[in-house]
Amino acid sequence: MKTMNKLNVNGQMVEAIYREEDIETIFKPLLERWYKMYQAKKKRIIVGLAACPGSGKSTLSLFLETLFCALYKDVSFQSIGMDGFHYTNQALKEKQLLNEKGSPNTFDVYKLKEYIIKTKKEDCFWPVYSRIVHEPVENEVFIQSDIVLIEGNYLLSEESPWNEIGMELDDTVFMYVDKEILKERLIQRKSLSIGYEKACLFYENSDSKNIDYVLNTKRKANVEFTVK
Repeated sequence: MKTMNKLNVNGQMVEAIYREEDIETIFKPLLERWYKMYQAKKKRIIVGLAACPGSGKSTLSLFLETLFCALYKDVSFQSIGMDGFHYTNQALKEKQLLNEKGSPNTFDVYKLKEYIIKTKKEDCFWPVYSRIVHEPVENEVFIQSDIVLIEGNYLLSEESPWNEIGMELDDTVFMYVDKEILKERLIQRKSLSIGYEKACLFYENSDSKNIDYVLNTKRKANVEFTVK
């Protein structure tokens, strides 16, 4: 049996479909874990959810936010992505990295670290990535909740400077998805904008390399699970 929710993911309505077994044995225990962590700490906790491109991190993080808010009324929960920390297209052009957009070196990692540290101490605005203009947009989401879930590909990388991010997180989670499923999803997603053949080429030249980077450089998360 599956549960389906319609969620607004980066400005698009997406059907989030999860097996009841995963909800009961993976997701609810995760939420209970974070609820208890907050109750013990009595101050904001920052959680990192990492996974490969195409894993459905954004959708899952929003689903977890929705589920948490339905289960717990005395603690607040927000999810936010790291994509708002992409360098601007102009900056990528200047660095000659525009064709590598989405790869580890196209993010302002130190800015992300600063925001995480700031968020531990106070409420603040975060940038988001607009799928409409394909640029980061500053001061778009106000972070004010007790539990903040950050999702992103490289949050658990042990390579510098990404390894500094993991040190700032109170808890870490990694989600595995079969590589063939990732390939199918990523090509299908990219085909909508550039066509199937170019999408396949983009996968080989970019997405597949980013997948390998995530898997080859990640440190072990506190919690790891597989979603089918």
